[in-house]
Amino acid sequence: MAVLETERKYLDSHRDELLKLYGGKILIISGEQVTGAFDTMEEALQGATTKHGLDNVLIRRPSEAQIEFSAPALTLGILNADSTCTVGGTGTDTGR
Repeated sequence: MAVLETERKYLDSHRDELLKLYGGKILIISGEQVTGAFDTMEEALQGATTKHGLDNVLIRRPSEAQIEFSAPALTLGILNADSTCTVGGTGTDTGR
């Protein structure tokens, strides 16, 4: 089964119900359960991180068209999205 397939199917099959319950809120869906409803994407991302850590969850408004995004390098751990790391340098190449 594809990553987040269960969550997508849940959203698709319960879209009308979720719209009635949550309106235009951004939902966090894990499995077949809504685990959070937020007004902004920033709040939804923070809520998902707090509640689910690094587990995969679907974050979407039920009223929005589905846009697929995949970041295999992040999923496989090839890249690290660690916001505590800083990028240094002056932006010029000294040739060293």
